[in-house]
Amino acid sequence: MSRWFRAVAGWVRASGRRGQLAVAAGLVLLVLVVGVVGVLVAGGGDSDILWGGGTSATPADEPAEESGGESEPGQRPDAPDPTGPVGAPPPYVQPFAQQPGAKPRGAGPSPTAGVEIAEGTDGCDHAYGDRDVCVPWKFPDGVTDRCGWLRERGFEPLKITGGRDRHGLDRNDDGTACGAGD
Repeated sequence: MSRWFRAVAGWVRASGRRGQLAVAAGLVLLVLVVGVVGVLVAGGGDSDILWGGGTSATPADEPAEESGGESEPGQRPDAPDPTGPVGAPPPYVQPFAQQPGAKPRGAGPSPTAGVEIAEGTDGCDHAYGDRDVCVPWKFPDGVTDRCGWLRERGFEPLKITGGRDRHGLDRNDDGTACGAGD
């Protein structure tokens, strides 16, 4: 047993976080299964399971246990026994099934236009560089040299693709932001 335990502990240490999560998930599953089995065994099996309406799930052909003819305190003697045999609950008919004459709709037209998204929604000003370049829509407070701030973060000179220089990064109007001469 201890050899097996050491082997599992070594595997968990070697596999890192993912292995630890797998072991934890396995333990939680084991505890749940043991708990459900314990409840079913201690509770006398499935005869105590109730349907949604509070009636017993005991099949109608199985006789329910008799209580000896004595009623519970506060229960009327002529009241039906809530643990007695009952049939299956009535079927639930979906409301749309009440419309047999309804005909299904045909396919609608396929959308042809793209979706318009307002500028700056993603926090980027895409007027600079390619589509995958994200020049901040709003620079952090206190930044005075925006080109220097971009260079510090690995940005190369950027071609102005949006037709406008919102941040004023192309001071010499050559079409390249933060390039030579800016």
